[in-house]
Amino acid sequence: MDARKPVAYLMAASELDRRAYRLLLQHELQTEPAVDSGFAPVSVWAGMRARPEVVVAVADHASGEIRDALQMIPVLQKATRVVVVSASVEPAALRAWGQCPFSAYVVKDGGVDELRRAMTAVMANECYYSPGVQSAIEAGRTQGNHRAALSRREAELLPLLASGLSLRDAAARLMVSYKTADSYRTTLLRKLGVRDRVELTLYAIREGIIEP
Repeated sequence: MDARKPVAYLMAASELDRRAYRLLLQHELQTEPAVDSGFAPVSVWAGMRARPEVVVAVADHASGEIRDALQMIPVLQKATRVVVVSASVEPAALRAWGQCPFSAYVVKDGGVDELRRAMTAVMANECYYSPGVQSAIEAGRTQGNHRAALSRREAELLPLLASGLSLRDAAARLMVSYKTADSYRTTLLRKLGVRDRVELTLYAIREGIIEP
């Protein structure tokens, strides 16, 4: 890594993880985090006031809170790079990570050397992925782009239909006519590239929109 160490922000849900990774960054990478916090929006807002060059985010799953936290970072400071450190290696979990903005993804089993390579890469404006994870993450990014194209009403309809509500009941929940809801459903299926309710439900489970 460069002689000048980056201004770092360490994010992890538990205090134990924050302490452990702070020590790792200090002693193995000679990088002192300027700030650390969990993933709550108010914590991220406060942490980004340190104007970090790199965020090290330690999380095993891309939960809604974590996705929201990582999506805040480029909004608050576009130049900040994000390194995700995670245990997730299953394709479905990696696709969920694809909906988060980051420059490097390090599998925990990769060890300190891999984290060092990732930090070096992002500080050189490059990307880094542990072996075997990139294709699933990029597939998740493609799916995320489809989802981002949904209108607000289509996005609201998606979990209702995927959870088993009839179109008529979903229309009542959204307080729109059956005909309007049917129009939303048609465009929803087309935008997501799915053919029917079964495929829609599988998509929603895979993306963490509903529980299996």
